[in-house]
Amino acid sequence: MEIECDTWFPPALKTYMSTDKSIPSKAKVVLEYELSTQSIPMIWEAIATAPGLASWFADDVQLKGKNYQFQWGKHESREAELVNCRQNTYVRFHWLDEEPGTFFEIRILKNDLTSNYALEITDFADPDDEEDVRNLWDTSMDALHRCGL
Repeated sequence: MEIECDTWFPPALKTYMSTDKSIPSKAKVVLEYELSTQSIPMIWEAIATAPGLASWFADDVQLKGKNYQFQWGKHESREAELVNCRQNTYVRFHWLDEEPGTFFEIRILKNDLTSNYALEITDFADPDDEEDVRNLWDTSMDALHRCGL
C-alpha cells in the first residue's frame, strides 16, 4: 500500500499546532548523510515505503493506514504516525509513545554544485541521550549505504 503525500496533518496534530504552544522538552538533533545514488525514485522508495524502510531502518515494517509499525528483533516494536510528507522530498513521522511536538523527519537534499544527494535527519532526544540518537542514525545510515544508496 502506498501513502499519498501532500500537506495533510492529522486532526490531533492540527489541534496541537494551533492551541498548544509549549516547546518539547527534548532537544532537536539534525544530521546530514551523503548518498551514493543519483536516483530520487530509489531514495524515495527507501525512506517512504514499508519495504524500503524494512531494508535499512527496521527488521520489519507494516503499514496500517497512516501508521507504520516498526519491528526490531523479536521483542522491540514501535508505532509511528506519518504526519506529513511531500513526494520525493521528505517524510515526517511522530512516534505514538513520544510527547506531542516531537517527530523524526527524513529529507532528501540535493547539492546543486555536485548534483549529489544527501539525507537530512531531524530527530528529538533527551539532552543526555543526544549522542545515542546520533549513533543510532549513524548505524541506520550504514545499513542504508549497504543497500546501495
